[in-house]
Amino acid sequence: MRRLLFIVAAAMLGAAAFAQSAAAVAPIREDFTFTDATAVLTDVCSFPVTVVFSGSGTETDFFDENGNLTRVLIHQVEQDVFTANGETLVGLPYTFNLQVLFDPESGEITNAFASGVASRVPLPGGDFFLTAGRVDFIAHDADFLLQPDFGAQGNIAGFCAALSP
Repeated sequence: MRRLLFIVAAAMLGAAAFAQSAAAVAPIREDFTFTDATAVLTDVCSFPVTVVFSGSGTETDFFDENGNLTRVLIHQVEQDVFTANGETLVGLPYTFNLQVLFDPESGEITNAFASGVASRVPLPGGDFFLTAGRVDFIAHDADFLLQPDFGAQGNIAGFCAALSP
């Protein structure tokens, strides 16, 4: 749910190829896969946590009558691996949806919301880290967010303890 820059960049590249001839055409739908994207989380635990994430899904691009990209919808399944201090947590695959809206005049992103599961990670000792809800990416200066703005906030203390030295 948190890799907005990666997803939007991919969406805009795919859409740009079709924007010239997209006037009055049906939405464009494409499947995608990515592997080994990486981010470093510095605001979750008291130490940096590296996350490597991979996923697949379907992107649908919508255009106005002038061929301008107006909306991107993404349905994605992702899996994350978190590492810090020599410890590793392997998340389970989870599903979310992302909607990105564009200003038809400027092409600038006006809204970017993700909803669904944000993370599913089994923790040592049988505990579980699970977050789900809605994230407003415009409100954050990050491309990977572990906790949603609204919804179920996960057991951050347990997550960080599992990655502690």
